[in-house]
Amino acid sequence: MIKIIASDMDGTLLNEKMMISQKNIDAINHATANGIDFLIASGRQLDEAKPFLMNKIHPGYITLNGAEVYSKDEKLVSSNPVSKTSALKVAEYMDEHDLYYELITDKGVFSNSLEKRTVSIAQLLNVLNPTTTYEKALADTKAVLKHAKTIYVDDYDEILNDSETKVMKLLVFDNRQDEIFEPLKASLGVIDDIVITSSSPNNLEINSIDAQKGSALMEYAKQKGVNPEEVMAIGDNMNDYSMIKAAGIGVAMKNAVPEITALADEHTDTNVNDGVAKIIEKVIQNNKTVGNRE
Repeated sequence: MIKIIASDMDGTLLNEKMMISQKNIDAINHATANGIDFLIASGRQLDEAKPFLMNKIHPGYITLNGAEVYSKDEKLVSSNPVSKTSALKVAEYMDEHDLYYELITDKGVFSNSLEKRTVSIAQLLNVLNPTTTYEKALADTKAVLKHAKTIYVDDYDEILNDSETKVMKLLVFDNRQDEIFEPLKASLGVIDDIVITSSSPNNLEINSIDAQKGSALMEYAKQKGVNPEEVMAIGDNMNDYSMIKAAGIGVAMKNAVPEITALADEHTDTNVNDGVAKIIEKVIQNNKTVGNRE
């Protein structure tokens, strides 16, 4: 019987319009009504994730790939920032290679270019949803960013060297993808206290080695007295790998990257076709069948 369901956002819970469909909302609320604990497990920070829910669902949150975990009443449960030394090393590499990156901190999201942030997110949306034109993705991005609480600065030096600010994640975007990311991973992969993942082909996400969706999800389940086999995780990309591997049932979206598809125990429809809702309704029915047998 499944007692906890954790779902990724981009490419999973969010559709091609960067929205949670009504079918997904209804399924999540149906699951909650049937005693299933639902979690958002995202690379986004809490303030970025919440607006997408439109106050229609009230989950717990694994944010920033596991760097922060929040209870349903939005109390911080755990925090795993990138060490200052490693954050500076990563930033130095990015600056040397003239790459656009953002700092996600406990004080908010910092960017040094509104133009580059807009283009990067539009490219991300376009990559995740190939049926969406870049022009439409750009228009949607501009609409979303009007409500984003991003802090724009000229450079990141003051933030990186501020002992009172914790860097929770560094996020780099580049549409050249492997041409840029393969040497980046080779150079930064020697830093032993970070982990490098991605939520899209055109980005890389750098976290503390202790900040992963899988370990965060298992710790949450442990605190709730729930066994790993009673946990389901749903995702589509490599920053979901650890939780899909750790959960009793790992679910890949139909639009998932091949590594996630191969790893998963079960598969569901695409993010455009309410894949999350479909697997949740299946779980609810299976739970009822198991409950009747007991």
